[in-house]
Amino acid sequence: MARYACIPARYALAITSFLGVCNVYIFKAIMSIGVLQMNNGTAASTRNESFPTFDWTPVQEGWILSAYFFGYILTQFPGGILAQRFGGKWVFGVGVAMTALLTVLIPLAAMRNVWLLVSVRVLQGAFEGVSFPAMHVIWSHWAPPQERSILTAIAYSGRFTGIVITFSLGAILCWYGGWPCLFYVFGSIGLVWFVLWAFVMYNSPSEHPWISAEERHYLESVIGTVDNQSMEPTPWFKIMTSSHVWAIAVAHFCYNWAEYTLLTCMPTYLADIGILQGTNAVVFNGVFSAVPYLVLMLVALLSGPLADFLRTFFSTTAVRKTFTIIAFTASGGFLLLCGYFGTSIIRAVSLLSLAVGIGGFSVAGFYTNHLDIAPRYAGVLMALTNTAGTLPGIVGPLVAKAIALPPSAPKGSAEYIATYRSEWSEVFLLCVEIYMFGALIYLILGSGKKQPWADNNGHTVVN
Repeated sequence: MARYACIPARYALAITSFLGVCNVYIFKAIMSIGVLQMNNGTAASTRNESFPTFDWTPVQEGWILSAYFFGYILTQFPGGILAQRFGGKWVFGVGVAMTALLTVLIPLAAMRNVWLLVSVRVLQGAFEGVSFPAMHVIWSHWAPPQERSILTAIAYSGRFTGIVITFSLGAILCWYGGWPCLFYVFGSIGLVWFVLWAFVMYNSPSEHPWISAEERHYLESVIGTVDNQSMEPTPWFKIMTSSHVWAIAVAHFCYNWAEYTLLTCMPTYLADIGILQGTNAVVFNGVFSAVPYLVLMLVALLSGPLADFLRTFFSTTAVRKTFTIIAFTASGGFLLLCGYFGTSIIRAVSLLSLAVGIGGFSVAGFYTNHLDIAPRYAGVLMALTNTAGTLPGIVGPLVAKAIALPPSAPKGSAEYIATYRSEWSEVFLLCVEIYMFGALIYLILGSGKKQPWADNNGHTVVN
């Protein structure tokens, strides 16, 4: 097969990874838009009437939205260990493919029983829990230090693109094709992506058959090569007692509390506060819910090259801390404003876009930090911090649903809307408080320096 003519292999990998991560987040967010059309309790007043809907209680809906994360948290460490041992290609690829297959089965599960649907979502989470630990292992082989931020920014911006696609295109699919179409289309796309991934992805430059000799030499000289089969045991005690690792874990938890609360609940929030009306409300809800993540995607893509540029003048520690603190404090401030002043669709979407979008700086902040402090154990570190970061996915939607309870006033009345707005302000205030705690811990304990326990034992550097 001919080698890449116009693009280095590592950037081709970044683009393919971007598409894979995009699928991961489509499957993660898909129920957030689907539940509006599936549940009589929260469905928009206008919907495609050709397909059955369900009488789920708020508690059942909360479990449906959080079930994915129960499975997701279970496979973080197995995913990191398997990818570190055998490479990330098949760990990541098979995880996405199995989740895509289960996505196609969601309509059947939902029509049978709500708890069968919950079980399918748990299984989806379990298969996708391996994704980011495996991806970090892949980049430990492919991302040279000077390009680490930009390559990971390209790949991980698929998170936000996936949400944009899910909320915007998903709402259109629900309206014109019915809610089952949402799952059939996106599940099929995920299976097609897996075929592409299987043919173009390789675990390391040394395995790649069509990489140029110049690029392979460059990558192996600045990164080195790792023999996964002969790696020494993971230094678990040193990892678990490292304050810098825990700084990333706390930041991951605090950032994800707001991210997962908004990811699972933003369409419901816009429906609850009464600022979307009309026959196409479901489509407008999806489009407006996608706008903040479009801004987030753009900021994330810009943050990578900007961080790498700044690292030529400032230390990696300073850059990672600066980007993380900006993401947390600015996002928290705009989210707080949204809770109290987002009383029209323009104001709500504008403030949410600023709150969510500025969070994209975290991609070049704590989210890449694992590769700085311990590139050899990046997969294991991502498994550890992403385990902490998954807890908000389990608890956040349940807490949001417990705070934002349906008001007793007549639906659509001024009292009904005012009560919901007050309740959602409390949800956002909690997110802000958690943001500030994470910013403080990362500011004190974060570091961009490679740790002594992560040195080159097991690495063979090719000169």
